[in-house]
Amino acid sequence: MKIIYHLLFIFSLFISANSAIAQVESINTDRPDQSDGVYTIPKNTFQLENGITIAKQTVINNLMLRYGLTPSTEIRLLLDVGKEFENKGLLPVSLSFKQRIIEQKEIIPAMTLVGYVAFEQLASKDFKGNKLPFEIKMAFENEINDKFSIGYNLGTSNQFKDLNLSAALGYNIIDKISTFVEYFSTLSKNGNEHNIDAGILYIINPKLQIDIAYAQPLHGLDNKPFSTIGISYSFR
Repeated sequence: MKIIYHLLFIFSLFISANSAIAQVESINTDRPDQSDGVYTIPKNTFQLENGITIAKQTVINNLMLRYGLTPSTEIRLLLDVGKEFENKGLLPVSLSFKQRIIEQKEIIPAMTLVGYVAFEQLASKDFKGNKLPFEIKMAFENEINDKFSIGYNLGTSNQFKDLNLSAALGYNIIDKISTFVEYFSTLSKNGNEHNIDAGILYIINPKLQIDIAYAQPLHGLDNKPFSTIGISYSFR
């Protein structure tokens, strides 16, 4: 009888440990919102995030491949393919990095440095160019409680001529379902753009997530709403 009790005790510890691991290691993505999160994926792991963006005369497949170099550093490859008005094919290939700087400490937010560079030569003829446009941003996040969090980005692009801002309020409905509302904008000499979006994320299991979002411009030259739907998977 003692052996049975011991086995039951060991089994309960095993289940508890696995439950804790599953909670800690649930997939965390940088889609479908427009902000970059502070999270970096674990070392030596891959994560695939794929979605389709649909707007008027536009259908683009957005693929991001993420790899964890260290527990706080990751690199990403972005491949977008589709049709935008009369242009179609592969958009400029982009490389990105994320470097986690600090974790949240009371009211001090978690902070992560994020960078992007696009290679216009690595694109189909309709999207090809000779420049290397880049963007640098800081990502911040404050967890208010178990249900609410606030994420916000401050960045620059167009050779430091444009200022890019975003702020998102996230809400965990239940453990596997969360939602968000977000404001994102670009401030530029050529005209400012202001937009809002909202979406839902569903974690099917700790490695697999599906999502959907809708964005509506408030003001700007590109007054075109869009929607996106996607799926993400963590290879670990």
